[in-house]
Amino acid sequence: MKLDRALLKKIFFILIILAVAPFAFEVVLLADVAGAEFAVFFLIYYLKTTAYIALERWLEFKRSVLAACALLAEMYCFRPRIMASHLAASSLILVLTSSLLLSCLMWLPPLYLSSGLFS
Repeated sequence: MKLDRALLKKIFFILIILAVAPFAFEVVLLADVAGAEFAVFFLIYYLKTTAYIALERWLEFKRSVLAACALLAEMYCFRPRIMASHLAASSLILVLTSSLLLSCLMWLPPLYLSSGLFS
């Protein structure tokens, strides 16, 4: 049996239908009635709205992450001078005492000032 282009295409379409069969049974029925090629093109059209929904959710997630980063960038503890000094102090405390608790306590004052409780 010779594997030409048309046979490989039909095998590929049948494999796609078999992969999708557990999720969209109507594609299998459509392949039985109209043929494998038509069923695959119907499946592509059928999944277009799902792809648009997934793309829209991705863009919404990206916008919310950018908004969160913009809000974080405005916080007091992320100013370069404050960040550098507290990073150096907490690193020095961590090296000298090997206590993560004491190292994290260095960040409490800028976090309180960033929250607006003491401004």
